[in-house]
Amino acid sequence: MGSRKPKTRYHHGNLRAALIECGLELIERKGVHALTLREIGKQLGVSRSAAYRHFKDKAALLFAISEAGFIEFGNLVEAARKDAGDGFAAQMDAIALAYARFANERRAQFEVMFAAVLEPGGAAETAASRNLRILEEIIREAQKTGEVRQGDPVLLARVVWALVHSASMLRMDGDSSEAPFIRFSTEALRSGLSNQMQVSPAEGRVHTANQR
Repeated sequence: MGSRKPKTRYHHGNLRAALIECGLELIERKGVHALTLREIGKQLGVSRSAAYRHFKDKAALLFAISEAGFIEFGNLVEAARKDAGDGFAAQMDAIALAYARFANERRAQFEVMFAAVLEPGGAAETAASRNLRILEEIIREAQKTGEVRQGDPVLLARVVWALVHSASMLRMDGDSSEAPFIRFSTEALRSGLSNQMQVSPAEGRVHTANQR
């Protein structure tokens, strides 16, 4: 898991960013229950009133940590897709691996991100929607080439997100076999999305491609 260099005092610059970073470090070391603005202010060497000028309470700070995480997370997912080049399989594998690495290396932030209630129209909600749109675009393109069965791309994107998220959560133990597991998971997922097998949400039945 990635490590962060502890900050003990704040000297100059962006205090809000320093509070977020220090809060995240504290969560990684001691858990969410240990997070207080008083403790963060003490570690940064600033008064509690200075911290409260940026965040009214612990919930506000946790929301800011979640927001920053979703923005960074979205950047990583988009970069993974671009680096993978063309092709549904390559892009799905790249995104899933980027997702799993973030979940494992930013364990505390990942947990805070998905525990927070996203403010409609806020930066965190926008970043989360951005990730869903990336998946939708990949699925739409794969539907055009016949790699993915026809159906609502928004619904299919949500299913993909749910399965990749679950696989990433299961591998949050730092096991070195993470990559093979994630690749196997996406392979199984791609098989389920292919034209060879179709599920009717209305009927709850599975149809193979040669069934009428």
